[in-house]
Amino acid sequence: MNAKTISCVDIAVVESARYALMRRLGYVFRHHLVLNLQPLSMTCQVMRHRLNSVPIEIAPLNESVNQVERLVRSSIESCSEVISWLTANGDTKVALSESLGECLANIRSSLSFRGFVICYEDPHSASPIDPVALREVITAALIAIADHAHGLNEIVVTVLDEHGIVEITLGTRAGTGASVGEQNAYRLLTWNDVENLASFHGMQVLRHQGAVQIRITHVS
Repeated sequence: MNAKTISCVDIAVVESARYALMRRLGYVFRHHLVLNLQPLSMTCQVMRHRLNSVPIEIAPLNESVNQVERLVRSSIESCSEVISWLTANGDTKVALSESLGECLANIRSSLSFRGFVICYEDPHSASPIDPVALREVITAALIAIADHAHGLNEIVVTVLDEHGIVEITLGTRAGTGASVGEQNAYRLLTWNDVENLASFHGMQVLRHQGAVQIRITHVS
């Protein structure tokens, strides 16, 4: 099944899952958008203090200006990344390692607030992947795992890429810390949500022995 052959009823189901995912990602996007704004505000306060000092020391003031410029550039990049995440159309494929690394980086901080640790060793796969499809399916799977982890707090990500087939396995295990459930979520993500998104993008979701496997075939 793929996006071109899915029925109208299925489209409604997929859009429901996608909406739930976007609602859950609101906290993730907010974190990325404000990440550089807080230190920017603090730096501006330092600049104001230095401007009010007598005599004005030019070197420290120039350093503050340079820091503001760096933070502004980082903020613009963060905003661009969020907008790209929301509006990308999937016309361009990127390397699997790059796309998967981006997914994990985006969700890592949000899950860490709930006690989860993502364990991933990049296999440096260059297989071309649709980043939009991978973002939706992998991110939804990670959130679903965290929603149903039942105290397990390490999420182990492994990748097998050979013979035109990519298998991304997400497993859980007990670590040194403890995870907590989502208290204020729009709603928990179900495995039906993940499977519907995966089917829409031509992927398979297999669950066995506490692990979830995302299978992508005909990678070239």
